[in-house]
Amino acid sequence: MDHGIVVAFDAKKGFGFIRSRAFGDDIFVHASAVEGGALEVGQRVTFAAEASERGPRASRVVPGRRGLSPARAAGAGLAVGLLVATLGLHRAGLGWLGAWLVGINVATWLAYAFDKRRAGLGGRRVPEAVLLGLALIGGSPAAMVAMVALHHKTRKRAFLIPFAAVLLVQATALVFVFKPR
Repeated sequence: MDHGIVVAFDAKKGFGFIRSRAFGDDIFVHASAVEGGALEVGQRVTFAAEASERGPRASRVVPGRRGLSPARAAGAGLAVGLLVATLGLHRAGLGWLGAWLVGINVATWLAYAFDKRRAGLGGRRVPEAVLLGLALIGGSPAAMVAMVALHHKTRKRAFLIPFAAVLLVQATALVFVFKPR
């Protein structure tokens, strides 16, 4: 039996995917293969894998304890890392704003670089909402540099338009903050 974590499961449709270190790709799981019904994202499972026409398929799935999904665990790790970096930079002598901006820009660069790498490997990607959110909360300089340097998201209009809106919101905020009184 192999071990894995449920990364997606739609109870209405009756299927989802399990991620396991033993396999390169996510493994399809149908509700009929689950002992005891539906699964939840982040739940640990044990299962047997069978070959199918479309790749490995989980069978005899035994649900285990619930935990964080890989995406939420990565998000929590990013948030904790950002907090620690900001506190560390502040203690090192930077003001709160400077410490935040350095920390968020490093985090943004890493997220864009990770997403570019995953795009090349064909793996699960960083959601565009996360990339845009990082830019919105102060990481837009690193986002722009990463987009140009890595040639990432520079041709995708569906991303560039909201990214331009983020820049417009930030420029407007800067005008109001720094306008002469």
